[in-house]
Amino acid sequence: MKHPLLDWNALSKDYARYHTHPLNRLTHIFGIPMIMFWVVRLTQVGTFPIPLAAGFLILYAFWDLDLAIVMGALMLAMALAAPFVGHPAMWAIFIAGWILQFAGHTFFEKKSPAFAKNFIHILVGPMWILGEVLGEK
Repeated sequence: MKHPLLDWNALSKDYARYHTHPLNRLTHIFGIPMIMFWVVRLTQVGTFPIPLAAGFLILYAFWDLDLAIVMGALMLAMALAAPFVGHPAMWAIFIAGWILQFAGHTFFEKKSPAFAKNFIHILVGPMWILGEVLGEK
C-alpha cells in the first residue's frame, strides 16, 4: 500500500473533484503558473538560478516522473526569467494569480479550494494543471 502522500492517482482524483468546471480549470491554468513564478523567484538564493522550490521536484518525481521532468524544465525557465521582473510586477503577478484561483472557485466551481481540505493540494495543483495542459489523465 502506498503512503497517502505518494499516491499520485489518489491525490490527483481528489484534487479533480474540486476542479470540475471548465472555467475554474481555465483560471487555474493561468493562476497557478503565476503563483509558481513568484514562488520560484522568492526561493532563489543570490545569483544561483536553481530555486529552493526545485526541491519539490523530488516529491513530483515520486508522483509522476514524466510530469516532474517537464515541471523541472518549466521551473528552470521561470528561474531564468524571474530576475528580470521587478518586485512590484512580481507581487502583481502573485496577487493576480490568487485572484484567479479564488474567482474560479467562487464564480464557477462554487466550492472551496482543495487545499482547504488537504494542504498537500498546494503542491498537487501545479502538477495536476500541468497534466491537464499536456492532456494526461
